[in-house]
Amino acid sequence: MNVIWTATTVAALIALCFSGGDALSVCIEGCTSAVTVCFGLCAVYCLWLGVFRVAEQCGVIDALSRLLRPVIKALFGCVSPQAEKSIALNLASNVVGAGNAATPSAVQALAHTEKGEKLSRAGAMLFVLNACGVQMVPSTVIGLRASAGSAGAADILPVTVICTLVCAAVGGALTSLFFRE
Repeated sequence: MNVIWTATTVAALIALCFSGGDALSVCIEGCTSAVTVCFGLCAVYCLWLGVFRVAEQCGVIDALSRLLRPVIKALFGCVSPQAEKSIALNLASNVVGAGNAATPSAVQALAHTEKGEKLSRAGAMLFVLNACGVQMVPSTVIGLRASAGSAGAADILPVTVICTLVCAAVGGALTSLFFRE
């Protein structure tokens, strides 16, 4: 793989030397655009991570996990209270579209649910729901669209809600089918 990567990079640099002066300015423009998008996404993630940290400190996450307990029990089976709290935080992060901000709580939830080498039903369900991207407000995509100058950055909401519900329902049903106890 290193040989392929090196050969591709060298070929691109050679092509850059023979392509004229426009290629360098386009490369710099692309890098500037990438940094701008990264800062925009960083702002979205900082916002949601901060909101969830404050919510956790104020006890809102505990209340949310108690509120979601019937849903969590139905989807994940019997899990520990720590796993319930991590799953509730993960689901809440995903629902608001902060998928990357949901990663720490998913790792914590898996640490609380997985014992041994074999994947549990709860771990599989958590993975599937995270892969399905259960989002009611896709804040990352809205942030990307807004930073790209979209006039209607949130116009994707209805389609996103429909797609995420269908995907989560099918994924959850298949996981339940394959992990019957």
